[in-house]
Amino acid sequence: MSRCYSLLVIALTAMLFTPGWVRAQAPTTGPAYQIVLRSRHSQVTPAKYERSQTGGGSILIAQPEPNTIVVTMGGSAVVGSGCKASNAAIHFELAQDLEIIPLRENVRPPRIGMIGRVVGTLQMTDPGKLGHDDGSAAQGPATANLMMGGVNVLCVGTEPSTVACGQKISINHQCGPVETPALASSTETGCYRLTSTFDIGANQGKGVFNRRFSVADFDPAPQLDAFWADALKPFRAVPRDDFGFKLVLRVVEDSASKTTAAN
Repeated sequence: MSRCYSLLVIALTAMLFTPGWVRAQAPTTGPAYQIVLRSRHSQVTPAKYERSQTGGGSILIAQPEPNTIVVTMGGSAVVGSGCKASNAAIHFELAQDLEIIPLRENVRPPRIGMIGRVVGTLQMTDPGKLGHDDGSAAQGPATANLMMGGVNVLCVGTEPSTVACGQKISINHQCGPVETPALASSTETGCYRLTSTFDIGANQGKGVFNRRFSVADFDPAPQLDAFWADALKPFRAVPRDDFGFKLVLRVVEDSASKTTAAN
């Protein structure tokens, strides 16, 4: 399992596998359920104007284990001051259909857990005496919803962040873990649909005599021109392996105690 999602998988596993769950699954080996990926609609929309660039912009879906999927969204938006106002932004959008299938007979109903995390940096160059405070960099809410038949089953959403006037911040937001009992997919229940969105952006006003930057960096390996190297300097030493919005969805067999309590 690569470092890109190992921390989230460990955290979600700790949430789902309480001591009671471990005892319940001790006699068996391997997961009780499998997540089967079906149709997908996934798109990244960059936008830029004047002295700006967007880099990266990817949505990756990995399945490190049969009962676990990891969604990763990453990209960067950087803007420099010039003769005109400039801006750059990236919008991420995912709709993934999936099924939850039992891998053996006589298993208890499934239980679904989800956790989301946003890691990256936002920064603004100090305008100084010759500049004006008319720029910003922002990370919008990172959201995810799991639905079945139009009914919301689980949701997570990290808070947004914004910087201005020379501010520089490193972000590590997390939402969840959250969990709920679920139904296995069937001809009666149908498929689940996982939807997720994420936004980053930066803007700068006019400024010819005092070079300034606005940066929203959420990419493990920024695909930016060398011209922007100075803009990325403040956080050059920050580990980037986990940059981006990462979402982990995991399904396990529900515990006997929780099933009894629900009844």
